[in-house]
Amino acid sequence: MRSRAAERECQGKELRDREIGLGRLAAQQNKEEFFQQITPFLQPLRSYIKRRLRIAYLTLQIHTPVQTSGDILDEVLLRAYDNYSKKPETLTLEEWLYQIVNERLEKYLGKRMATEKRLEGLEALERDELSTLEEIPFTADADGEVWFPEDLDDSEYQPAPFSPPVCQSDPEKELEKKEEVRRLWQTFSRVPEQERTVFELFAIEGFPREAVAKICKMSPNEVPRIAEKVREQVLRDIKAAPGERRERVR
Repeated sequence: MRSRAAERECQGKELRDREIGLGRLAAQQNKEEFFQQITPFLQPLRSYIKRRLRIAYLTLQIHTPVQTSGDILDEVLLRAYDNYSKKPETLTLEEWLYQIVNERLEKYLGKRMATEKRLEGLEALERDELSTLEEIPFTADADGEVWFPEDLDDSEYQPAPFSPPVCQSDPEKELEKKEEVRRLWQTFSRVPEQERTVFELFAIEGFPREAVAKICKMSPNEVPRIAEKVREQVLRDIKAAPGERRERVR
């Protein structure tokens, strides 16, 4: 399986190769062909949107999802189509799409948060979403590298299909895993939204710092500093509880 960064780089190359043709279709107001040409190459962008929504949902920023990653991707493509002639010359098409996604998600999440009563504490998270959290671990390996596993399906906010265990599970290890996952998501939820976004684009999506800087509208020198700050914060919390497992959650 290719890494997320490799898939994202492939997406960027495909979009660069088709940028002129897509611009021609937008100028000709050929919306159907525009969508058909661009959509097949945007799976990494869709996965990025889905992860951002999951983080917001699982960290209790929102708890009543209204739109899916597909809904938001369609809105982003429509905006790109309608405003293609206004695409900043300093941005590649891929960078511009990620910038539009971030702006759209900021508005969507802000609106959802404004219309909902925030859930209190992790008790509600454990009651309603523990099974989902177990399917989306965020942890560190033996070398201290923070990682996200690849998304294995395209479902929204749902655990992977159940498959019977090969051997009898250890209840103590299962409980330990649940506690670790719950604590890690609590840690990540405390990272400011913009810093989480920088970390995802730089450390997970594999954008170079110059591209992240253009997408997030900041100095390139700030990008690795922020990404390392987030990484250190998460690792610090991982190692904070004495006696807790340090190995990768399987």
